[in-house]
Amino acid sequence: SHLAYVIYTSGSTGKPKGAVVSHRAIVNRLRWMQDRYRLKADDRVLQKTPSSFDVSVWEFFWPLIDGATLVLAKPGGHKDAAYLAKLIADEGITTAHFVPSMLEVFLLEPKARECASLRRVICSGEALSPALVAQFQRQLPCELHNLYGPTEAAVDVTSWECPREAEDAPSSRSSVPIGRPIWNTQMHVLDSGLQPVPPGTTGELYIAGVGLARGYLERPLLSAERFVANPYGEPGSRMYRTGDLARWREDGSLDFLGRADQQVKIRGLRIEPGEIESALLQHAQVAQAAVVAREDVPGEKRLVAYVVAAEGADPQAADLRTHLAQSLPEYMVPSAFVNVPALPLGPSGKLDRKALPAPELQAATPYVAP
Repeated sequence: SHLAYVIYTSGSTGKPKGAVVSHRAIVNRLRWMQDRYRLKADDRVLQKTPSSFDVSVWEFFWPLIDGATLVLAKPGGHKDAAYLAKLIADEGITTAHFVPSMLEVFLLEPKARECASLRRVICSGEALSPALVAQFQRQLPCELHNLYGPTEAAVDVTSWECPREAEDAPSSRSSVPIGRPIWNTQMHVLDSGLQPVPPGTTGELYIAGVGLARGYLERPLLSAERFVANPYGEPGSRMYRTGDLARWREDGSLDFLGRADQQVKIRGLRIEPGEIESALLQHAQVAQAAVVAREDVPGEKRLVAYVVAAEGADPQAADLRTHLAQSLPEYMVPSAFVNVPALPLGPSGKLDRKALPAPELQAATPYVAP
């Protein structure tokens, strides 16, 4: 139960806090990972994640405790798709991790198709879209796994292998499940009264089990707020309140539905930007998409969509607006569309929403006199 490591995370509150993780928590995670993926002596694992991001913990230690080879990328290399493709091919990498935002960029790199040594790619850190899964499976023959977990619970707590079967093709899904709990972990989808919600119903996700952090370093009040008493476990046990929205599927796996605190309210209507992003990615000319609520003019909050065009495409705002209107209500259609060459990424490879440029203010339709 002694301290193994502390990793600081800003999460949604903006103020960094250090998650204190025990040996028991991370060893449970690593032993599950080996049982699930069976790393062998001829495996070569790519370590490219900065050590400030918790994925780096399993990248460092999993190959070393199971007799595989650890290959270190150069500093900053995790954001260079061309460098990563060459490194994977040259070094015969068999196992690599990508945040979905970076995986999209990586798959646009022509040399990514030459990474024939890959046996498995693991995604976590952001929601994985069905469109990205389909694109991955068109280009690479290896396994793709979708993992979910906060820093406060020893990296990952659920897993899902993206199937290739035609009858269960990812492109036919509205979302990619985050899967089922790993060893010694319990997942609860609860309402505001901490009561379980029925399958198919949205609730807040809580985590219990040996993977939980001891709390936040020297932040007792915040620890008490996020690590709450577990009414479904042994006396004295805790569960972590993730702030994420989820629902149980009929097959017993979980769907991730976004952050509870990323919902935006415009003109009195609650909107989940992730739903709009998913709809945009269904457009043939869109390779990547991000949707945010901006208030560039005080008192005028509006939805803005940022789009990276597919190769050789030039998506127009009018076409994208028409496309979204076919599946979304009018209030969820962004008022502005901005074409960008690439989505800005933060140090961990996740989307940096604060770095998205402000749109040019212009009327959506020409002025018509009274």
